[in-house]
Amino acid sequence: MKLFITLLSIPLFITACLSPDDETADNEAYQEEVTEEETEEATEEETEEEAPPEVKPIDVTSDVFISNFFSGSYEYRTISVHSSYDYMVDRLGEPTGSGSIVDGTYYHYDHIGFNFPEAVGSAEDTSELKVDGIIIFPEEFYKQDAVEHFGWPSSDEVSDFRMFYDSDDSNGQYVMLKYNQEDRITEIILQYKDLSDTEFYD
Repeated sequence: MKLFITLLSIPLFITACLSPDDETADNEAYQEEVTEEETEEATEEETEEEAPPEVKPIDVTSDVFISNFFSGSYEYRTISVHSSYDYMVDRLGEPTGSGSIVDGTYYHYDHIGFNFPEAVGSAEDTSELKVDGIIIFPEEFYKQDAVEHFGWPSSDEVSDFRMFYDSDDSNGQYVMLKYNQEDRITEIILQYKDLSDTEFYD
């Protein structure tokens, strides 16, 4: 009888010993799967956040552009006058190029540029380097469109291919439109300093 009871208890003992290990193994496998899924999701989210937004052409003929640009509240993907260079790069990614034909240095993307009083290489702290002008490179926008349809400009210096617009002479904003011999506007420039004191005017 003792032998019979002993034989019966052996399978129960084996089952009791093995079951926790199986559960532990199952739990570990499940935890690994969850961790892998979370890691993949986090990686995907980081990749999406790191990708800079697409810089699309700006419709300078739209009513929204006209009203916002000349009211001084014009922004492009949250970059506005007085934003820092670091903030610009954080929002739009590295610029595609730079130039110094304006007063200071401008860094540009496909259809827009931001002017700074000095070059990044000369600045001690790029977080303190602030945008002081915005440059729009419009597509298929002509002098007659600006004048006839939008009331631009207040003055036109034909010999220098430049038009000046100032909707409010007390707000400290200065807007210049540069055009070529075919009367196509090549740049629209918003500057928060008197253009006569900048290289724009030379």
